[in-house]
Amino acid sequence: MKKVIIFDLDGTLLDTLVDLKNAVNYALSFFDYPKRTLNQVRRDIGNGVAKLMERSIPNGLLNENYAKCLDLFKEHYSKYYMCNTHAYNGMYDTIVQLKEVGYIVSVATNKIIEIAKALIVREFPGQFEMIQGDAEGIKKKPNSNMIDNIMDYYQVSKDEVIYIGDTNVDEETALNAGVDYALVTYGYRTLEEIKKSCQCTNLLSSPSEIYDYIVNLS
Repeated sequence: MKKVIIFDLDGTLLDTLVDLKNAVNYALSFFDYPKRTLNQVRRDIGNGVAKLMERSIPNGLLNENYAKCLDLFKEHYSKYYMCNTHAYNGMYDTIVQLKEVGYIVSVATNKIIEIAKALIVREFPGQFEMIQGDAEGIKKKPNSNMIDNIMDYYQVSKDEVIYIGDTNVDEETALNAGVDYALVTYGYRTLEEIKKSCQCTNLLSSPSEIYDYIVNLS
C-alpha cells in the first residue's frame, strides 16, 4: 500500500509559468536579447532555473552574459514570484482529501527551496511538512537525491511511495529512485509531448484524477 505521495511543484501542484516567463524576459531584456514566448518557456522548464536560463539565452552557456542573466533572473523572480502563480483548480481540495484518507504528502522540486516553501505555505497552508528543493548539498532532479531524502525522513520503502510529476524529468527522477509514478497532462507538457518523450502510461488529466488513481491503487 502507498503511504507517501511525492509531488513535483511547477506544472503539477502550481501554475508558475507566467512569473517564470516574466523573470526570463526581464533578464534577457537587459542585453536586448530576443524575448521568449510563454510556450517556449513552458518547454524549457524542468531542470531548475540555471538550466532554464541556459536554454533561454542565445548560445546558452557560451554566452558571456549568461551568469549576469541568471543573476538578473533570480533578482526579478525573488521579488515577483507570487504575482501570477496559483494552485491548479481543485488541487488544494485533492491534497486535503488525500490526507483525510491517511496519505502523507510531500514535495520534490528543482525550484529554489525558499521560494518553494513560501509558495507552498501560501497555496497549501498546513498541508505539507517535508519539502525538498534546490538548496546547498541537494542534487537536482532527475537525480534521486530528493526522493531518497523524503523516503529516509518518513522511513518508508520504495514500494510505499508514488511520485506525481508532469515532464520527462519527473519520469527520469522516479525511475532513478525506483518508485512508482504517474504524470499529469495539464502541466508543462502536452499529452502529445508526454507520449513522445515518456514511456509512462499512467496519465492523469486533472487533480481529481490524481485522487481517484492513488486511492484505487490501494
